[in-house]
This record gives sequence, C-alpha cells and structure tokens, in this order.
Amino acid sequence: MSYIFKENLVSSSKYSIKCPYPMKPRYVVCHNTANDASATNEISYMIGNNNQVSYHIAVDDVNAIQGIPFERNAWHAGDGSSGPGNRYGIAVEICYSKSGGAKYTAAEENAVYVMARLLYQYDLGIDALKQHADFSAKNCPHRIRDEGRWNSVKTRVETVLQAIKEGRCDPKLSSGTTVILPPYSPDDESPSLPGLKFTVKVICNELNIRKEASFTSQVVGTVKKGEVYTIVEVSNGLGRLKSGAGWISMGTDYVEKVKTDSSTESSDSFSSFTVKVICNELNIRKEASFTSQVVGTVKKGDVYTIVEVSNGLGRLKSGAGWISMGTDYVEKVTTTSSSSSSGYQVKIVNCSVLNVRSGAGTSYPVVTTVKANEVYTIVDESNGFGKLKSGAGWISLSYTKKI
Repeated sequence: MSYIFKENLVSSSKYSIKCPYPMKPRYVVCHNTANDASATNEISYMIGNNNQVSYHIAVDDVNAIQGIPFERNAWHAGDGSSGPGNRYGIAVEICYSKSGGAKYTAAEENAVYVMARLLYQYDLGIDALKQHADFSAKNCPHRIRDEGRWNSVKTRVETVLQAIKEGRCDPKLSSGTTVILPPYSPDDESPSLPGLKFTVKVICNELNIRKEASFTSQVVGTVKKGEVYTIVEVSNGLGRLKSGAGWISMGTDYVEKVKTDSSTESSDSFSSFTVKVICNELNIRKEASFTSQVVGTVKKGDVYTIVEVSNGLGRLKSGAGWISMGTDYVEKVTTTSSSSSSGYQVKIVNCSVLNVRSGAGTSYPVVTTVKANEVYTIVDESNGFGKLKSGAGWISLSYTKKI
C-alpha cells in the first residue's frame, strides 16, 4: 500500500477567504469527510468555491492531495476565528468515510502515515495529534469515533512517528510509502552473550555505516550489496562491525544472516554462561524452536548453565532441553555477581506494539512505544517492568524475552 502525494493549491487570490493567516503549526487535526468523494474531488471542490470552509490535505486510497499551504491557517475546526484548531491546526481529511469499506480502510492507513509525517515535519509529538471533536462539539472524525477506534489510530500514528525518528520509515510526505522497516531481530543468538558473533550479507544496494548505535548518528561510510561482514554486538537495531568502522542497520530489508564453516553456534567454539530464571515459570523445549514440544519447566530464581544458543533459545548443560533466552524470562549472571548492574538485553515478543511508560507501572503515562522483535537493554526492574538503558522509560517485561 502507498499513496501518491500531489499539490493542488488554492489560488493566492482566495487566501483572504480560505487561509487568511500565516501559521506555525501546533497540531495535526484528523477529520472524516462524511461523504464518499475522492481526494481529488474534495480538494477541487474546496479550492473552487468561495465558501470559507477549508482544509489542508485530503487523503484517499490512492492520493494525498494538498490544497492549502501548511504554513497558512484553514477553517476546519469549528472553534472560531481565533480558536487554536482553526488558527494552528493542519487539517487532514480522510475520504470515503460515509460508506466505509476497503477504500476507506486504505485511505485511513494512508492518512496514518501522512499525519505521522506532518508531526515529524513540524517537530510535534503525538500529543499534538487531535480530533476535530477536540476543538468543537462536532462528532468528527465520525467513523473512527463511532467505531471507538481513536486510541488505536493514535497509537498507529505514534508507531509510524517513532519509526521515522529511528530511520526505519521515510520521513518525506512526498515519498508516499507506507512501509516501516523492521529492526534486526537476532533469530539464532544474541551477540551480547559471551563468545557469540555472526556474519551478515548486505542485500540492499547501499547501507550507511553510522558512528554510534543510533539511526540518527553521523554517517561515516557505506557498505554495498553482496558484501559480507562480521557483527560483534547489536544495540538499538544496529550491529557493530568487527572492523571497528561503525554500526550498520540489522533490518531484514538491509541484511541477511549467513552461515560460515566455523559457525559460532557450534558448541565446540561456544563459551558457556549462566542464567537465572526471572519469570514465574519457563518452558523447557525438546528442540531449539518455540514450537517444539514442551518437556518440562524451570522456576523463578533457578540458575542454569547454557552451552549453546540457537533460534533465541539456550541449551541446558544438564541435557534437559532448551529454554528461551528472552530477557523477560532469564538474566545472565556470573559466579560472583549478577549482570543486572550492567543490564541485559530483551526482545519484544507477544505484541506488535508495546508502550514505554514514564515509570514502572501501568498507572504511569505512555511516553512512546517500541515494536515487536526490537532489542533493548534493561538496566533495572520493578513491579514487572524493566527500565530501558536509553532512559526513554519503562516497559512491561511480560512482553519481552531475554536474549
């Protein structure tokens, strides 16, 4: 799915009617059109008449068409000539809302990306995403509100916004893409564990090397399609090159893991380590697969030696089977002290999006989100929540697994 971005701007001769005031946007305001017209027809009608009603952009299943400059106000929020919605809100109209159906569903998905990109473009957070109803008594966006889905839509926008900030989604409104690239998910082992490293092959045309383990870090070079590199550490979805040149994205659209003759998964070259179970009960599986037969369980506080890691599970030295290495389930320990002082890594599981909260509990406000299969370092635990090393906040450990 994608959209085509177009401009069909109102004539400057109609600014006095449609958009009389310069504007520095403070909000992105979501609307439903309450009819079944296309974006092309919505904008053509709006800029062609002499009515005061106006809106910045209309989005349908194919197009996102801008009719009013984003740095000028529009009359859309119903809160008067000096109301914050009318004076500081970018109006996004989602088409085909009267009848709904597949066209509307596609239009709404396109609008999610449009709204996220507008928030990013004007350096606004998710709290700046508003409904028309936030500024006046009108039931708009009517279909979203009638179906009780506003929080869901807002979460989807927040997810895209976060992906844009992480470099996993194109930030340009004109790009039209509705794709979020996944962060790397180590399926076979965790590079943070002792003795582990792996090899990847670049599968995109060109991939940036970054100075630090951040998608916003300085680009210091590039690698090319078909080239093979050894990764010795993973953090924030990037892998550190053994050469020391920097970090590259571990996104599966960019690299793929390859085997070598001397695979580090072999127990001959693997350095064993010890883990402590931190969940109430953890399944032991017969094989190194999360779909493999459960042959027993281990309990909270139990300590075990791991002699091999594969597919995110660790083989018990006792020979009893394999347990998950998810950081919500186990934590690495040493013979003298727990590794929790320096933190441990977890992968997000059992959900597509997980809230990051300002404190260790569901009563604390959501400050951002993380996504399925992303890997994070936990440096503290409280009430079943883990504190992110980045300082972003706390996540529920019930939706993670230790790696």
